[in-house]
Amino acid sequence: METLGNGYQLDIGVVGDLNSTIATQLTLSYPDISFYELHGRLGQLNIFSEPGLQIQFPTPVSPVQAGVVLNFLHYTAPQWNDLIFSTAVQGATSYLDGQGWQLAPSLNGDLTHARLEWLSLTVSVPLNISFENGHGVVEPAASIGLTVHWVPAAQQFFRFW
Repeated sequence: METLGNGYQLDIGVVGDLNSTIATQLTLSYPDISFYELHGRLGQLNIFSEPGLQIQFPTPVSPVQAGVVLNFLHYTAPQWNDLIFSTAVQGATSYLDGQGWQLAPSLNGDLTHARLEWLSLTVSVPLNISFENGHGVVEPAASIGLTVHWVPAAQQFFRFW
């Protein structure tokens, strides 16, 4: 999959997790930024790519969360018919209101239709690491989400805000 736009992308996602909780998240990412790209017959591999800022709005069981995300490795397979599959090993650090900082490395898989590149289905398996009373607490999790990708022109972005 090629870069969708002019340097940045705004994603609006609805995510459900194992606790039957549905949350809304907003991500501003920069898909054009990559430390290294490798293209070949077997697909595309990006190393240290797509840095972004993310906010997840509060739900009845979790507080508001805000943080930064970065793909350590992002692989996009060759397009199969109209389907595009990609996977990423992603790192994130976020601040949870009332709970402090959390590290959240994750393995993500995205499925997109070539004619609907603005929409993707994502499965994520994060490992949430928080710090309480001087020691780390590790909590595995899983979620599935539907994301709308919006790539506005620069003048639209500034008018939007």
